[in-house]
Amino acid sequence: MPEVRRPAVAGQFYEGSEEALSASLRDCFLHPLGPGALPELDPEGPAEIDALVSPHAGYMFSGPAAAHAFSALAADGVPDVAVILGPSHYMAARRAAVSLVDAWRTPLGDIPVDADLGRRLLESSALLEENEQPHREEHSLEVQVPFLQFIYADRLPRIVPICVRSYPSGEIESVIADAEGLGKAIAETVGATRAVVVASTDFSHQVPHDVAEREDKHALNAIEALDAAGLLRTVYTRGISMCGPVPVAVAIAYCRALGAQRAEMLRYYTSGDILGDRRGVVGYASFAIRRQGGGTR
Repeated sequence: MPEVRRPAVAGQFYEGSEEALSASLRDCFLHPLGPGALPELDPEGPAEIDALVSPHAGYMFSGPAAAHAFSALAADGVPDVAVILGPSHYMAARRAAVSLVDAWRTPLGDIPVDADLGRRLLESSALLEENEQPHREEHSLEVQVPFLQFIYADRLPRIVPICVRSYPSGEIESVIADAEGLGKAIAETVGATRAVVVASTDFSHQVPHDVAEREDKHALNAIEALDAAGLLRTVYTRGISMCGPVPVAVAIAYCRALGAQRAEMLRYYTSGDILGDRRGVVGYASFAIRRQGGGTR
């Protein structure tokens, strides 16, 4: 029997039935804060996107921001594999956990795991371990999967889910070294495979809207500059309550190793823009990190 990671937050962070989830995803793309149109898949796209940054709250809040990222990815073509980097909200281990089950399941069906690439990644870095436990209840990776299923339908890429520590606690320079080392190891192992990294994060949590915009701007600037170390130092020293700076830093290091030239912020807003209550908000943003001439890989 195939080993399948079953959804932990279907019916909570996103709709629990196929029909309702598909409708919800369409709403994310058509939302006034979203792209405003359904994604158009271009099978012959330029393959310039090396990584996305995408949020992971309930779809009514973060879905429109995530839709910007996945709309850009659909127009970029069809990767062979998506390496999903999500922060752990439950564990703080230094080593990142790779899931090697056969598939991950959502109400839209199963998406296959690239166990071969996962095992090669394990061999490439002592910062990785095979461990399903951190994935069982974690939502930060799971909420990315329906977006992949929605934009690719019957042309699904394989996935490699990797759960990474969330916040740069402890010795900041060692966290930076680990993030940069892991990003480079992923780039070297992926090699010529057409791959995209999806780094999952939300930004400031439960602060006034104006504070979120002011503090998040520092983190957003570091991402736009493709500055992994600067992102981690900024979040750590300013105490920004961004929950996934480490996976984003890993993604930046991965892109840098592949020669990425720019990070494009696609959308930023806060939950205050959704609810109208700006007293205690969460920030959401999406990015596409691109190379020119990406199709050579």
